[in-house]
Amino acid sequence: MFRLYSKACEYAIRAFLCLADQRNKSNLTAREVCRRARIPESYTRKVFQALVRGKYLGAVPGNGGGYRLLRKPDKVSILEIIQAVDGKYTFERCIMGVSRCSCRRPCLLHSTWEASKKSLLKELNAAHLEDLIRAGNYFSAGKAKS
Repeated sequence: MFRLYSKACEYAIRAFLCLADQRNKSNLTAREVCRRARIPESYTRKVFQALVRGKYLGAVPGNGGGYRLLRKPDKVSILEIIQAVDGKYTFERCIMGVSRCSCRRPCLLHSTWEASKKSLLKELNAAHLEDLIRAGNYFSAGKAKS
């Protein structure tokens, strides 16, 4: 089954939205971000590491430490988050999971995916965290409670 992005990306987006609520305030610990965003802590710590390496999150060690956004939500596209977590070439994989799929050896959906992918990537690049914040309906069950 094809998924646009991994569960890790879903968690990253939810964490970003939680941290955006906290912007210009104190840092949040991983535990607090996970609690507020309703995401599993053990798995999400690995996601945070990728986001720190990508310079999307800042990690402050020690007492009073935690995580904070390094970039404003209107400067972080959804495509950037997906690529930071799932890899830069995540959309280059075959939509049907065929390992040898290529332009020279296409799967049954190759040409359809190639045509759709261009539009999708353009839309994901144009959509920013700020757009999700303004929509205000994140975490499925409404805005996370602080």
